[in-house]
Amino acid sequence: MEQIIQLYETNYKKIENYLSWTVDKRILIMLASFYTSRQEEVDVRAFQEVIDAIKEEAHWLSAPRTNSLLQYTYAMHFSKEEDKKAAIREVLQNHKVLRAEKFPNTTYTYIAALFFTAQNTEQQAKNARALYAEMRKQHKFLTSYDDVPVAVMLASDGESDALVRAITMRRYYDELREAKFSQGNQLQTLSQILTIPSTDYNDQLVPYIVKIKETLESNGIKIKTSMYTQLGFLALIGVDQQKIQELIALHEAFAKKKYFKWYKNEVLGIAIQQLLPTMDRSKFEMLSVVSLEMLLQMQYAIIATTVAVSVASTSSGGDGN
Repeated sequence: MEQIIQLYETNYKKIENYLSWTVDKRILIMLASFYTSRQEEVDVRAFQEVIDAIKEEAHWLSAPRTNSLLQYTYAMHFSKEEDKKAAIREVLQNHKVLRAEKFPNTTYTYIAALFFTAQNTEQQAKNARALYAEMRKQHKFLTSYDDVPVAVMLASDGESDALVRAITMRRYYDELREAKFSQGNQLQTLSQILTIPSTDYNDQLVPYIVKIKETLESNGIKIKTSMYTQLGFLALIGVDQQKIQELIALHEAFAKKKYFKWYKNEVLGIAIQQLLPTMDRSKFEMLSVVSLEMLLQMQYAIIATTVAVSVASTSSGGDGN
């Protein structure tokens, strides 16, 4: 645990020196957490190289050029790519594919462009559009632009299972409401990510999440609606009581640090992010989900907009570009 804390402090200082006063401190906190969870020190030069590639490849009025947090998200995602310009060109092309399916030209769609996993991107985009439409039928007033990334992430280039998945999402949502979870966008996101392993309903997931929530709260960790998604990830990785106790200890260690004096709500997500590498290695890619979801929450909290973006897998008209 002490090694985690030391690496985190090293990464925080490096990022703080790099970005200085230009960004909200919560962004520094989350960037440091992302690299620490990967058990590596931030490579500031590689990070900047991605930003430079964005400035060369993206239209000067597009979101990747004008939205600094989107730049940071791309920089984290592509900092290890050997050909960073090619990686940026590919994600911008993915954005065009989504726009061709009539997805809106928003920051969310640029985020969704990161989540293509299929060889046939056009088919994945079509399936994402079908899923998004079914999600709107189940939650007309909650489903909006911020749900585009999760629709793309859950889609594939195979046969669409949009109707079944959307119905399962709604069932999880309703059962969590009955379990006294607060309704709204955060609960909807939780219900969405619970369909990552399967489109079929799993009657063990909701009681499991309730139990995790109760255990954390009984140990002094107040669960706010912004933390619902994190509970979902704990359930999906099958966290047991021993790991929950490790999580609680890590939460306490981070909460004592000066970086979190005014940012106590971010501590649980950071502790979870550090816990994941100690779990099944096949779940390691879920790290990117937690970090990205938290970063996006920070940005849209600043502009008073609710965000819920999730990306992960437990298995394998003018677009402004």
